[in-house]
This record gives sequence, C-alpha cells and structure tokens, in this order.
Amino acid sequence: MRVRFSLSLKFFLLFGLILIVTIGVSTFFITRLVANSIREQVEWRGISLAKFLASQAAEALLQQDDLTLVSVTTGLKRSNPGVIKAVVIDNRGLLVSHSDSILLKDKPYRLRDIRVYKVIEDRLANKDITVKLFESGNAIGVEIPMIDRIRGENLGKVFVLLSREVIDQAARKTSSFLLLVGILAIAGGLLASLLFSRIITRNIEVLIEDLEEIGRGNLEHEVRVRSNDEIGLIADAIRSMTRQLKQAQEKLIESERLKHEVEVARRIQSILLPKSMPHMPGYEFAAAYYPALVVGGDYYDYFRMLGGQWGFLVADVSGKGVGGSLVMVMFRTIIHSEAPISSSPKELILKAHESIAGEIPDDMYITCAMMALHPSKATATLVSAGHNPPLYYCAREDEATYVELEGAPIGLSLLDKSVLAEILEERTLTLGGGDVIMLYSDGITEATNAEGEQFGERRLRETFLRLVREGRSAEGIKDGILDTLKDFTKGAPQSDDITLLIVKKVGGEHR
Repeated sequence: MRVRFSLSLKFFLLFGLILIVTIGVSTFFITRLVANSIREQVEWRGISLAKFLASQAAEALLQQDDLTLVSVTTGLKRSNPGVIKAVVIDNRGLLVSHSDSILLKDKPYRLRDIRVYKVIEDRLANKDITVKLFESGNAIGVEIPMIDRIRGENLGKVFVLLSREVIDQAARKTSSFLLLVGILAIAGGLLASLLFSRIITRNIEVLIEDLEEIGRGNLEHEVRVRSNDEIGLIADAIRSMTRQLKQAQEKLIESERLKHEVEVARRIQSILLPKSMPHMPGYEFAAAYYPALVVGGDYYDYFRMLGGQWGFLVADVSGKGVGGSLVMVMFRTIIHSEAPISSSPKELILKAHESIAGEIPDDMYITCAMMALHPSKATATLVSAGHNPPLYYCAREDEATYVELEGAPIGLSLLDKSVLAEILEERTLTLGGGDVIMLYSDGITEATNAEGEQFGERRLRETFLRLVREGRSAEGIKDGILDTLKDFTKGAPQSDDITLLIVKKVGGEHR
C-alpha cells in the first residue's frame, strides 16, 4: 500500500506553518515595539529628572550648600521608583554628591563599563547642551551638564541611572499575552483549515483516481467529477486531454526524435570548437561563440601550417542542425589534415573546396575568413571565401579598416577549383606592436534591436576602434564588443550565430 502525504494534510501543515510564523513574527515585533516605547518613556523620564537635578545642584553648588545637594540627590532616588542612583560631579571630576553615600564627597568619580548609545542636543539654562544616554549593566543612564544660569558656565555633570526592569517586565507581559492569543488563534485556524481542506480535496481525490485509470492506458474511462467551480474546469480539461492524448503521443515521439538529433548535433559541434587559444610570445588571442539555437552553423578554429605559420579561421555553414554539423566536421577534418602541408591560406581553402565540392548537398556551402600568422616575421596573410571582411587596426596610423578581399563560398559543385583560384584574393599585412586583426561572422553585423535596426559594419568598426584605442587586451576587446552588442540589442531575440576571433600583436615597434 502506497504511503503518501495527502493534499489536505499538506494544506493543513502549510496553513499551520504560516500561522505559526506570522504570529511568531508579529509577537516578536509587537514585543519589541512595546519595549522600545517604554524604553523611550524611561529615557525621557530620566532626562527630565537629570535636568531637574542639574538645575537644583547648580544653584546649591554655587551657594556651597552641601546639605541641599545631598538632600536633592537622595530625595530624587527616594521619591522616584526605578532610580538606581543620582550622582553630581564638578568640572574637575570630583564627586560633589551621591544618592547612596556622603562619604565619597571630593573623591574622583567615574562610571565604569558604560556604552553611550544616543546623543541629544537640548537646551538648559538658556544654553545649548549635549545630553548623553548610556547603558551600564542592567541600567539606563543619563549624563547632563550643570550650567550656571547667570554666567552660562559649565559647573560639572549630573548622572541619573534608572533600572531597566520596567522595560523587561513590560516585554515579558506582552510576550505572554500575545503567546496565549497566538496559541488560541493557531488552534482555531488549524481546525478551520482541516475542515476547509477536506471540502476542497474531496473532488480532487476522485480526479486522482480517474487520472490513474487513464494513466494505465484506459482512454475510454469517463471522468466522474462534474461541478461549476475550478475543479470542474480541471475535470473538463482532463476530458479534452484524454481525447487528444493519441495525437499527443504521436507528436511526442516525433519531438523526441528531433530532440535526439539536436543533441547529437550539439555534441558534434562542441567537439569542433577549440578548448583554449594558443599561447605565443608577442601575441594575444581571444575568441567567442554564441549559437542562436542549441546548434549553430558557425565555427572557429586554429591550427599549425607549413613554415612555422599558425592558421586561424571563422567559418559559417549555410545549413544548421545535424546536417550542418556533419558538413562542418568534414570541413574541419580536411583543414586539420591539409594545414600542416599548406604554405598559404589560399592554398588551404582551395584544397578544402576540392575535397568538399560534390560531396555535400547542392544547397549547402561554406563561407570562411582565414588568416595565416607567421609569428617570427610578424606577418598575417588574409583570405576571405565569401565571408565578412576582416577588421584590421594599424597602430602606426591609429585607424581601423575593413580588409576587403575578393572570394566565393567553397563547396559549391558548380564552382571549379581553377575558377575559385582566380577569384580568391590573398593579402599579407606586416604587423607592428599594438596591431589587431578580428575575424567575425555576420551574426554580429546583422544583429537587430527591438526596432529592427541592425548593428552594422560602421558601428562594429567604431566599437572595435574605441576598444583598441583604450589599450585593451585581446580578451578585453572581445568582451567590449559583446557587451556593446548586448546593450544594442537590449534583449531582442538572437537571430544568428555570433562568432569572433581576435589576434593582437603586443610589444615591438610599429612597422
């Protein structure tokens, strides 16, 4: 027999928990509020008593009337329940009068272990004074200066300490009362919630039985609940669900097949992308890839070439999904196998075209921008096979330009290798310190905001130039472009894959 928590029990426990927490929190805050209110009353009472004592003590001190001083301090304690002690000291710090003893007169006096928690600016004897409220043990104290009414001179200080017992008593009484009320409220609320939850869940239990029967495959089972409330609407929805279940099952099978296909494509694509960028003295590298869907058609990579060169490319397959991923696997395999024996990016692209053309569907092709970097010679040879023109920043001229290159997509069966060889334009740049080259896909330039405006090549060049002039690293330039693109689109759906690869020459002189 299956053991489970029923909905009515969960409702009962949840409602009880809410009641307990609500009443507990309310009790805590109300108790704090009452305690704070009484504390304020005690504080103002202490301030009033301290002002009175300061006024009387100042006159007696000026008249050197010790008897009046002792009478005032002892009388203040005796006639005001809750006053622990009253103390008067002169401006030399010597005790003038103490409510508990006359033997301490003319001795240095200082209250120990006090913590001042409030300072109030007030007025006494026509002079602005500072009243200090402090805590000392189980007492609240008030410190106030004695002022000569005629000359306005400070004659010393007055301390009045009051017991906190009245505050603690009020807090205890309030807590006890609220606790009793809370217990009664919780008991009544739990009883009401138990009855209410039982009424609500009666039809739900019947619905559960009907659903279990349908779940066992009996699509002819009739739902028994009929009512004009929300549960009745649920019952009607279950009836409609039962009628459409067969169609849903067929769609689910198809959806699972497509999901599996997409997952296969995603795994293939994750294998294609490099796990890190190369480490090369004198150069910085950065790359980023964000697919528009789970699986995209963009691809970036780096590899070794003949003569100590390093190849870098950004490519885009016209198809997406599993088909696009398989074409990209083929393209990557050819690039990595031919690169070590290729001396130029143009030669490498021609080999890839020769291997792919006629082997992929007629409606698919690949565009790519490729660069062969010779680290020791500080040269970069660029080729574009129908791809977006690379961006080049020349530190010597402090300017960024698009490197426009003639070219055509590869993989088209109608495009002969010799024709492609004539079309492809290859250009070599000599790099100096601070020069930057960026390869990217049209997912950046064609990104749109909510108004349908494209990011565009002009905005990309201006952003690239600004970031380079700020002296950012390759990683910083990449992050800056992506942040600017994000601010521009403002959450608009990504329509295409976003890919970029940055190479920066660091150190050395401008050539």
